[in-house]
Amino acid sequence: MSQSICYEQPLNERARALLRLEFLFQQIHHALTGPSTWDSRAALHGLFDILAVTGRNEFKKELLKELERHANTLGRLRQNPGIDAMTLSSVLTEISRVISEMHRPNTLALDSVRQNEFLGAIQNRIQMPGGTCRFDLPALHHWLQQEPEVRYHNLQEWLAPFTPMRDAVSLVLRLIRDSATPCPETAIRGFFQRGLDANAPNQLVRVWLPLGDPFFPEISGGRHRFTIHFLKQPDPRHRAASCSDDVAFDLACCVI
Repeated sequence: MSQSICYEQPLNERARALLRLEFLFQQIHHALTGPSTWDSRAALHGLFDILAVTGRNEFKKELLKELERHANTLGRLRQNPGIDAMTLSSVLTEISRVISEMHRPNTLALDSVRQNEFLGAIQNRIQMPGGTCRFDLPALHHWLQQEPEVRYHNLQEWLAPFTPMRDAVSLVLRLIRDSATPCPETAIRGFFQRGLDANAPNQLVRVWLPLGDPFFPEISGGRHRFTIHFLKQPDPRHRAASCSDDVAFDLACCVI
């Protein structure tokens, strides 16, 4: 589906948090590849967002529970004669490795990031419009004048405690996405609805449209059902309009 655009809608709070963290880690990864001061600013902004999302100690516990749940679910498939035993074993080994990394104590490293005075001063002002201007934070302005290699090293040091979490988020989302195969569907006059088993672990709705298609989906969902409304907005200066045509798309409902 290299010539398609994929849209995703989480069906529970845990999936929402995972997708947001994935987005933040991707943002930081992109920013780290650039040498400019604006790249370093973007990486710092992503770091502070991750600190905010993962500020609760419960988040790490929830992530570990999710990994263990997937390990138990997949482990029960060992007796299934239609399962590729080698692939299953490889996935279970990867889950076990990531769980072990998550269990390693990194409290001191995290605390050193959260209590860093330099970062704290930036974090206190970064939500203020223009709050990190050079006259507001001369220490930041001075740091941004360092060589790109120095800034990169500092950023890597501050981000290192989150590496196990990044790997766990990536793995859980890969397992969720791989749990369903896309199937062709049609939205009659731009509308599609499907019921869900409220007792099943519904995680994610994924919709693919061809690249260049004039429509985009607005997806909403919960425990019992999800709906898709297709809209078109050829000019962003005008409001999006509901689609009155039948729309062909590919759909995957990830349940694991």
